[in-house]
Amino acid sequence: MDKQLKTLTEKLLDYNQKLLAISQQAHAQKQEPDFFAEVKPFADQVKQVVDQWREMAILWVKKERPKHIHEIQIETAGENIEKISVEAFYPSVSERRMKQFCRSIEYTLSLVLERLEEAQCNER
Repeated sequence: MDKQLKTLTEKLLDYNQKLLAISQQAHAQKQEPDFFAEVKPFADQVKQVVDQWREMAILWVKKERPKHIHEIQIETAGENIEKISVEAFYPSVSERRMKQFCRSIEYTLSLVLERLEEAQCNER
């Protein structure tokens, strides 16, 4: 389970970086995207990974009790990345807001990775 959780966490970190780039590109181009051709397929991909990750991460938090990670952080990170997976495509969403969400998401995901790696080291 830890390996799969690590893989999903890394995938979400990657999506988080892509979303920041998409947001910057949207601001540079200043045009509304085609929701059904661009936004929805990407947001659906992200949601699928988030749903798997959230379920697995919450079970992990309940079982392992990692230091400084709580269920609410997992829920919030999941909700936030789902939210920005749509908002990133729109130039009307402020860059500052996007950066703040991305930083918050990255913090939680990085902390999960850190705790998973610590647990792996302790097992050896």
